[in-house]
Amino acid sequence: MADLKRILLSNTFWRFKYGLCQDDTGEDPGIVERWYEQGIPFDEKRLKVYVPSTWSYYQNKEHFYHFGTGWYQTSFYLPLRWGSGNGKKITLVFNGANYRTTVWLNGQKIGYHDGGFTKFWFEINEYAKFGKENQLIVQVDNRYLPNRLPWEKIPPWMNYGGIYRQVYLKQTSLVCLDDIKITNSITFDKPIGEGYESCHAKIRIRFSVHDYRSSTKPFKGSLLVTIKDGFNTNTTEVPISITEDRSQVKQAHIDLEKPILWSPDDPYLYDFSFQLIDEKNRMELDREKIRWGIREFQVNEHNFYLNNSRIVLRGVNRFEDHPDVGSSLNPRLIYHDLNIMKEAHINCIRTAYFPPHQSLLELADEMGFLVLEQIPVWGFSDEDFTKTNLVEAEKQLWEMIHRDKNHCSIITWVISSDCETGTTKAREFMSNILALSRELDPFRTHSLVSKNPLNDKTFDLVDFIISRTDAGWYSKYDSTPEESAKFIDDIWEYIKFSYPDVPMKPLVITDFGAEAISGFKSFANAHWSENYQYDLLRSYIAEIMKKPFIAGACIGHFQDFRLSPYGGFLKKPQEMNNKGIVDSHRQPKISFYIVQRMYEKWKKLVQG
Repeated sequence: MADLKRILLSNTFWRFKYGLCQDDTGEDPGIVERWYEQGIPFDEKRLKVYVPSTWSYYQNKEHFYHFGTGWYQTSFYLPLRWGSGNGKKITLVFNGANYRTTVWLNGQKIGYHDGGFTKFWFEINEYAKFGKENQLIVQVDNRYLPNRLPWEKIPPWMNYGGIYRQVYLKQTSLVCLDDIKITNSITFDKPIGEGYESCHAKIRIRFSVHDYRSSTKPFKGSLLVTIKDGFNTNTTEVPISITEDRSQVKQAHIDLEKPILWSPDDPYLYDFSFQLIDEKNRMELDREKIRWGIREFQVNEHNFYLNNSRIVLRGVNRFEDHPDVGSSLNPRLIYHDLNIMKEAHINCIRTAYFPPHQSLLELADEMGFLVLEQIPVWGFSDEDFTKTNLVEAEKQLWEMIHRDKNHCSIITWVISSDCETGTTKAREFMSNILALSRELDPFRTHSLVSKNPLNDKTFDLVDFIISRTDAGWYSKYDSTPEESAKFIDDIWEYIKFSYPDVPMKPLVITDFGAEAISGFKSFANAHWSENYQYDLLRSYIAEIMKKPFIAGACIGHFQDFRLSPYGGFLKKPQEMNNKGIVDSHRQPKISFYIVQRMYEKWKKLVQG
């Protein structure tokens, strides 16, 4: 059924024109010539481009490496009745644009947003023309500049620019649901690790209702919360009363006896519906739907437990990148990726190194994947741990959690990756972000990815330890795959020595593997060959499976992906990171089959 609250502005053609380039000085021509008022001028370089997409793929890739600004123009119509009396609240929503996005509606600047990977929005009633066409102008700027996360650094992935995720108008009643958060707790009939025969679930729902009407008349109504399980429904009514505060936050608690629990092997989802009802005439003012899986993820000593049974994370890192569309993936391409992962017995996805397309999380809920999702705090050294970067990191963390908190597949918020965390300054920085992360979502676990596990001062702060190891590729290059894999023991010895008084925590090894050129085979097991990648992954996974203190692994990476030209990509074959177990077009390398075989073995080993 179509979402009648959304009016899609994307999935169509918009006017477009390139602006500044990375090394240009002076003001953007669109600002100087006031394109935001008059529209993008017509000339032979004005394009019609499909939104969503990245501008790397416009004009037959003539501007593939354009780092600068781009200007977009479209228009839309709003019915006259929406703007008067008990009309509608209209919100302009962007699901993703990289990096700084500035928006003008009918010649008026309505705001800007920094951040390339999360949803943002603007309330536009005061700027919109009802009963008329509305001109929308958008400037997107993806330059590498200070105080841009991650683009003040030169991260090892492509900095695609443009409006690359969907754009839509959301219309609601002036009294509407502002936010909903679902969590649950489960009581099992057996001790931890022994599974269950029966269980009891308590659903906790926190929601807010806001009154955007110009009048000060109080609002009285109720929220109907309905949980549907097949043909069975459970409805709870929560009274709402809004006075001069203009908003109200309330909670609902619902008990479920013998719930069907969500897991990667059985990703069962309940349908939750939320109906805001006016008390006077019992008319529905607003409605939201969420699909939620009831599950409990716990950390205990060295192990993870899902629904009271031990589980290991058989994971992979996945980038949002495809050779035909860049970072502007659609649900069908993402679904294809997840189907391939299922074949390899992968049960966990790390969204390296930034929040993914929301469809990935929806599909992970439906198909049964555990997700480690993170913000793009990447590659910091001591001079980067500043107040300015902390504020921006916390903003992006809030946006990620606000957008994705109602996805049961997410088990952990990851707050950074590959930063130098061996100093007091780094520890304080990460401690602040972790504190906010726990405040925003105490239901989940929280961690970071250590760049140098033999010099890290944050392991006691996280709920479990995630450490990268490049042994066998970027380090220990001359070692055999078997010798390289034993670097895991060095990591564990450092943790035990440095944190003798800290309770035991699970360890997850990530980013291990080697780059392999698809199709290159070598009797000599040469580096860059598929053979070497195969042997290194086999050695690592075999070593990991033997270690009782390791609770998971995330291979780096799922697929080959494009690098930034500023990040030394000329030193890389095909200008790509070639660590994927499939190539950029998702064709398997021989390493895919060893991962498939060993992950299946690991799964059976844990299940007994």
